[in-house]
Amino acid sequence: MKKTAIVIGTGIAGLATILRLLQKGYRVKAFESNDYVGGKITSFHNKGYRWDMGPSLFTMPQYVNELFELFGENPKDHFNYTRKKVLCNYFWEDGTTLSAKSDPSLFVNEVSQTFNVDPMIIAEYLKKSKLKYDLTAPIFLEKSLHRWATYFSFATLKALFNSVHLNLFESLNHHQPTKIKTQETDPVF
Repeated sequence: MKKTAIVIGTGIAGLATILRLLQKGYRVKAFESNDYVGGKITSFHNKGYRWDMGPSLFTMPQYVNELFELFGENPKDHFNYTRKKVLCNYFWEDGTTLSAKSDPSLFVNEVSQTFNVDPMIIAEYLKKSKLKYDLTAPIFLEKSLHRWATYFSFATLKALFNSVHLNLFESLNHHQPTKIKTQETDPVF
């Protein structure tokens, strides 16, 4: 007799969980409060237009590819990803806009010009952010926090050894470089 798993919510995380459980041979019962699946990755139509309900920026396609591969499917038969030159656009109430370019050097220049900040400060801030990501992603994104092996892995030891770079006891607002300010002295990041 197959074991039954219950999944509450059929957003992207719920759907990914359902697929992984099915692949392991579980019977799955899913519960969703909406009358549709997909959560934020759904869309609706109104007056001849299609509207996305959720994120306008798609990151980490490798995890979507992995779901197809679990069932022997070629992801490219279902999705063809194209890296955009502009990842997304930001708009502030005061009329300020920012186009987040996919090219890191163009992004740094855009932020620098928009907020009148030295590009070297922006580049250094992004470099430190990348280090934090590289230290923590193998633990929090690629492993299960419900397994002891995660805590006793090389990635965890590496992150602990480098924890001085993670600013664990500071808020992001406190940690951001004080030089990153707009002319009105509002923080950029």
